[in-house]
Amino acid sequence: MRIVIPDDNFGLFTGTAPLARLQGLGEVAHYTENAPDREALLERLGDAEVILTTRYQTDLKSTDLLDHIPNLKCISIMGTRPRMVDMQRANARGITVSVTPGASSQSIAEHTMMFILTLAKRMLAVTPAMKAGEWPRETGVEIHGKTISLLGFGHIGVKVCRMALGFGMRVITWSRSMTSERAGAEGAEAATLEECLKADFVSLHLHVNEGTRGIISRERIAQMKPEAFLINTSRAALVDQEALIEALRGNRIAGAGIDVFEPDEPLPPDSPFRSLDNAVLTPHSAWDTDGTLGRFLRLPVENIEAFLNGSPQNTVNEDA
Repeated sequence: MRIVIPDDNFGLFTGTAPLARLQGLGEVAHYTENAPDREALLERLGDAEVILTTRYQTDLKSTDLLDHIPNLKCISIMGTRPRMVDMQRANARGITVSVTPGASSQSIAEHTMMFILTLAKRMLAVTPAMKAGEWPRETGVEIHGKTISLLGFGHIGVKVCRMALGFGMRVITWSRSMTSERAGAEGAEAATLEECLKADFVSLHLHVNEGTRGIISRERIAQMKPEAFLINTSRAALVDQEALIEALRGNRIAGAGIDVFEPDEPLPPDSPFRSLDNAVLTPHSAWDTDGTLGRFLRLPVENIEAFLNGSPQNTVNEDA
């Protein structure tokens, strides 16, 4: 079985037990630099029967690469969705596509709670002042008894819900498919989008699609309370970026914790976000922990092993 990792440009698999396990399943070609051009990539992939692609590095969606890999049977993605795979073409050819659902959910949920606590306890003001030799007085927010709304209630939203309940918060949640039974099973309450916007903390955990792109619009930001905080560890495209910057500059909301940005990542040095004193910023790193990396290495290999054993797991057949 010819297995190709075409794009491990971070060297994530190098010297690891999952790579050794993969090598026990077939002939493995492991590339630690992205191919410089299409021809070089085709040379890597042309005879592949299984592809393990890391963090959406190889574009099998907007290119014709799949048409030139005749023996391909399985694509194992180190990621939660098939963002870079043309699923219609893969389905038509009978190619099994697997993902790593929930691999980063614990880490992203913890990051969300970090944002909440950092903002509530005024760390943005306190820490620099302490390091400057001052003894500042900043009255923080006690999150016990406060309401957090979760827009989206998948792997990450559910974990944030459990953590927030542990802090004594009230949790309300909305998604287009939300039911009272589903929310109640986790100790949360189903709510309307408008009700969620009135929460003390509004946390985003939605996928981006035509129904959610820009869902946190200028008008919806205006519905938030002036003492409320917005948390986004999901996707920047959910939020009107310009409207959010204006709201933060004008103190129309109390603050924000932001891990994702558009149109550019890395965030440009002159981005207006960098000048805001009421925004906690991180470099799209909520997922990046030892736990996530361990699962990102282990699960794609387990998915390939399951496929070769005739019992595919974590498979998908719809476009992201």
